[in-house]
Amino acid sequence: MMGIELEELELRNADDLPVRVDLRHDPERPVRGKVVVCHGFKGFRRWGFFPWVGEQLAAAGWMNAVLDFSMNGVGSDPMQFSRLDLFERNSYSQELEDLDLVIADLLARGPSDASLGLLGHSRAAVDVLVRAAEDAAVRALVTWNGVGDTLRFTARQLAQWEEDGRLEFTNARTGQKMAMSFDFVRDARDNAARFDLQRAARGMAAAHLIVHATDDMAVPVAESVILQAGREDADRCQRVEIASTTHTFGAVHPFAGSTAPLEQAMQLSLDWLDNHLREEAGGE
Repeated sequence: MMGIELEELELRNADDLPVRVDLRHDPERPVRGKVVVCHGFKGFRRWGFFPWVGEQLAAAGWMNAVLDFSMNGVGSDPMQFSRLDLFERNSYSQELEDLDLVIADLLARGPSDASLGLLGHSRAAVDVLVRAAEDAAVRALVTWNGVGDTLRFTARQLAQWEEDGRLEFTNARTGQKMAMSFDFVRDARDNAARFDLQRAARGMAAAHLIVHATDDMAVPVAESVILQAGREDADRCQRVEIASTTHTFGAVHPFAGSTAPLEQAMQLSLDWLDNHLREEAGGE
């Protein structure tokens, strides 16, 4: 997109693992605010619609960072799962540490008084909700098809996972065998209070937009109701269903262009950021 500048960053977390980031902004426009975009399970910053989302945000005046979590399984090639050893070791706690690193870097750039927003897709709802609950600097939050719980598995699955020490599955897109260590479950259980999403929702001041596809087979729309149930201030928590579309709003990888549902989700998100980030900064 003309006018949008893309800077590729490689930050290093406490374990000296790279947290790769695509930073976008429009140098011809004043920075209206700053937004971090987080991918979900089996996602990465260059998957499908994420570069497009970053471009749309930048074109609207939002300096934004779209990140790869350090243990999402993607290595130096931003389009390939070449570090399945890291994928196996991932956890919510690790993702939150990575998110903190990216937030700190983004806040250090551009105007120091710009308000901060977060956008998370799918499983990243956990990361952005917890961070918003713990960090008053987050003033606006958007979740797309977000999960309503941290451990979305049956008791039988969890028992077998614990017995085997790892859960293996096939990535339908790549055909790769991918596995997660049972340490992922231990982390979620050890931090159950921290990762309680309804508790996080009740404890945060950020205005929250919940966007969910009615035909999402990966994360049923009922989970969006769970996220909204934690908020008592209804005027600052809105839930919108987008009809007849999927977990990725009809978008595919490689990206084949936007879809009407994706455009709707994006416009809702831009309007939400405009209403709630700019009001925090005092408007124009």
